[in-house]
Amino acid sequence: MTLLSLVLISTGCEEQIDTPAVNPSEGKTVEVTLNIGLADETDGYTLSAPSGTKSSVTAFYYTLQPRVSTKGVVSSLKPDKLYNLEIQQYDRSGNRIGGMSGVVAEQEIGSSLNLDLKASSDCQLVIVAWGSGNSTTLGTGDLASAQAKSVDASVISKLIPSTQTDMNKMPYVLHLEHVCVDSNTIKSIDGEDKDIRLLLRRLATRLTLDWTYSYSGYQLKQILLQSIPLNYKVVATPDKDDKTYPSLLDQFTTIQLTTTQINARTYSCWIPANVRGSNPAATSQRYRIKSNAPTGSSYVDFIAANTSESKKKLSYRVYLGGSESSDFNLYDNMDYNYKVTIDHKDLPVNDRRVTIINPIAASESNSNLVPTSNCFMVAPGGAFCFDPFAYSRNGTNANTNSTLKGWSDSEGGIASVKLVWQTKEYGDIGEPVMGVVNTNDDHSNIVHILKNDGSAVSAANPLTDIGQGRVYCRVAPNTEGGNGLIAAYNKNGDILWSWHIWVTDYAPDHLSDETVLEPANKRKQKYIGNGAADQLPMMDRNIGALAGYVELPKKPLEMSRANGVQYQRGRKDPFLSSYTQKAISSVDFDPNSDTPPEGLQNMYGPDGLTYIKRQADGTAVDYRMAYKNPYNKYSSRPHWNSNKSNSTTWNSSTKDFNDPCPDGWRVPVQKNFQALFNGTWLGRQTSLLLLRNMNTKEANNNFIEAGLNNGLMLTYDDAGNKSYFRYTGYASNSTMFLYIGSRLNCMVCEYGSTLVVNSINSDNILFCNVNTDGTWNECDAHSIRCIQERK
Repeated sequence: MTLLSLVLISTGCEEQIDTPAVNPSEGKTVEVTLNIGLADETDGYTLSAPSGTKSSVTAFYYTLQPRVSTKGVVSSLKPDKLYNLEIQQYDRSGNRIGGMSGVVAEQEIGSSLNLDLKASSDCQLVIVAWGSGNSTTLGTGDLASAQAKSVDASVISKLIPSTQTDMNKMPYVLHLEHVCVDSNTIKSIDGEDKDIRLLLRRLATRLTLDWTYSYSGYQLKQILLQSIPLNYKVVATPDKDDKTYPSLLDQFTTIQLTTTQINARTYSCWIPANVRGSNPAATSQRYRIKSNAPTGSSYVDFIAANTSESKKKLSYRVYLGGSESSDFNLYDNMDYNYKVTIDHKDLPVNDRRVTIINPIAASESNSNLVPTSNCFMVAPGGAFCFDPFAYSRNGTNANTNSTLKGWSDSEGGIASVKLVWQTKEYGDIGEPVMGVVNTNDDHSNIVHILKNDGSAVSAANPLTDIGQGRVYCRVAPNTEGGNGLIAAYNKNGDILWSWHIWVTDYAPDHLSDETVLEPANKRKQKYIGNGAADQLPMMDRNIGALAGYVELPKKPLEMSRANGVQYQRGRKDPFLSSYTQKAISSVDFDPNSDTPPEGLQNMYGPDGLTYIKRQADGTAVDYRMAYKNPYNKYSSRPHWNSNKSNSTTWNSSTKDFNDPCPDGWRVPVQKNFQALFNGTWLGRQTSLLLLRNMNTKEANNNFIEAGLNNGLMLTYDDAGNKSYFRYTGYASNSTMFLYIGSRLNCMVCEYGSTLVVNSINSDNILFCNVNTDGTWNECDAHSIRCIQERK
């Protein structure tokens, strides 16, 4: 073990320690003297910042400013001591090999500190000064556990940079990824004569905005800081390929300025680092637009409303980052001070950084009448309309939804329609996939309802029967897709019925009886083999998924696009699934918390901003109560349904009113998965079978990498074609989500029956079963892959 004597200084010593070259004797104890301090924060302006440019086609311009000239900028103090200092040592594989068992509460700068570390020719050191009053530690786990540690944004957001007491609470961090722990020093592994200076970096980024707005007839109403990491990861985990961090599957948030802050025309805050890389296509400010910005880049939306017609708006987008127009990185320990000048005389039709919002009703120029189902598949920017009282099955849309009709008759009919919830493109980042409603009370730009004579539907003029009118829907353009929910309400504001909107370019033909592999957005798969009877094709993805794969996806973000949504047995309404690259055995969330639970995808409101809490109720209810609250997961284990027999409705020989699949598709039966297995099919008995092509250890070895990447490629026909099954985990009781990264459950029609795909066990054997003994609770929510309804 190496004994280190650390000499701590405030800014780092320029003097080098001249020590003889000695190869480290691994595991031996040597005495080492080091210098450690706090790095000065860097001013973004100093990075060769170009001046702002303005031309006749631009509506605004902005520049990075030096701190001294930006209104409201306050110089930050440094901590006067190193508070709660911790040092940990890891080998190349991330195993902890040395370090502190606790922290040093206060360390005077300039004093020495002794510490035992292991001599190593190539190891990693993580040094954290957590800050005064912070009880978090890296602990004695491995590097992966250290990289999972975070500091809540609320701890840092309230720190005043000019107040010493506050800044003593600011964490400072240094991660040395390749160091040589040697006699009397720590050296760079690429040169024994290079001693390493230990200058800890401030964990937080400081952002300051200073703006002016001038356009006649419009007034600045909203300023939104978008795609901001939710919390501060103490030890960054850069992507192994492009070195970006944090992961796009981490949690992000939006900071919305208050009216008072907007009127002040200046704003400063602490934010976590968001390193997203660069794009040379952004050759100037004019080209710092969504299509050129790396996914997850932070930006500011300045939204102005027309003073006469509040629905008309202008949204000016300023992507944050370095001084070069191609740079979209926000680093820790840096100050970014922006001066934004919005000044134009005419409507900025030629500036692609500005979105001109002039919404029309969803019914306008929308004659795309489609069959009615509980799920509608629509491409981004698409529009359609449907009869809410109709229901399509076996190719006929003339069926009256008798369940909805009965409730409607007793509750006065349909009086209005609204958007209930929606997702964003990539978890917490990107655009809301349904769009932003005009106002809290006016959702007509996204969902609108009219009678066939063109009259408006209201409590005084309700829609009460099939053939009387239509619901119109138009979703936001230029998104990567996602999910949303629209609903019809009675005169009292209770939901009568709701419809899942699956925003996707996936559009498989629901009539032909064959496997289709190309193009990907038309792909469907016939499961053939293991004695299975001929059957119709299945979708290549779960309901609500944004992608299906025939080869193993390589990146976590790609894998997450295969998650989709989940359902309680017998219900038509979707629940959002997991959204993370981590394997998490259990997420137990508080439905009353304003903080989104880690690992799960979030719902957002009609405004595209408001986080909607996951609703939970530990009671059993009937269908009417459940459909009044489509976002509420009921669970009185083992049932959500107070009338257990009703949860068998999917067992019907024809597509039921509660079937959640799109038009032309339905929930599969147990036998539809027979071709995935080897061996004797055990029918409606509990079965434990090996997956196809996985009946030997050698065959399983081909799937180990897939298992470690949170999913499997499963063979589904005699030609060896495969489909990707993602380990989404599943929603268990009302407030718990289980087995993310280690299990996929696919719902089938039969009561108590679920296809269960578990991750590979220690013997490299993956077991699957189709369980029909009723042990799968009807209150659990699982994924669904739809099968074609008819030829």
